[in-house]
Amino acid sequence: MAWHRDGEKDLKKNGAIASLSFGAERKFLFKHKETKQTVSVHLEKGSLLVMKGTTQTNWLHRLPPSKKVKSPRINLTFRTIDI
Repeated sequence: MAWHRDGEKDLKKNGAIASLSFGAERKFLFKHKETKQTVSVHLEKGSLLVMKGTTQTNWLHRLPPSKKVKSPRINLTFRTIDI
């Protein structure tokens, strides 16, 4: 998956996005939009990643491809939206 930010039109500004991972462990990356600093997070089986506040404003994220991962992964994502 390429660098991106979650930008759906109904997302609540600075609302929380929770990502629950099942299956294969994966590396998840953040890149600051201005400084280009990168941060790596290891998503283990059953891990919960919460992005909130100005994360979507200041950071991009991605799940980079990996040739080492041979088992499946399921991700459930929950977003705070304005209706």
